[in-house]
Amino acid sequence: MSRMKELFRSMHTSRILLQDAKVKLTFFSKPSCGLCEQAKEVIDDVFEKEEFHNKGIQFEVININDRKNAKWWKEYCFDIPVLHIEKLGDPRSCTKILHFLEEDDVSEKIRKQQSS
Repeated sequence: MSRMKELFRSMHTSRILLQDAKVKLTFFSKPSCGLCEQAKEVIDDVFEKEEFHNKGIQFEVININDRKNAKWWKEYCFDIPVLHIEKLGDPRSCTKILHFLEEDDVSEKIRKQQSS
């Protein structure tokens, strides 16, 4: 099993920070969420692509059920899974994908953030 798949299996807050990260992905989910599991598979497929594998992407998983994440529960309790894609250090650049993730859409949005 790949390292990314192992990380996706864990639904607690986690983070991968690569030294030259230019793009930040934040994945909001909760345990026992079928749509979240599907979305995680899509993200895993994106990270398996050569163009994104170890290519400066910071990734974080946030479990909105965790009490310390009450802000995100209020924001996304009816909308998960949610993926934020943003240029690192520029929260105004954030693009959000809600409910259903498609590999081509996620890849395109990452490319856009990398090139801006």
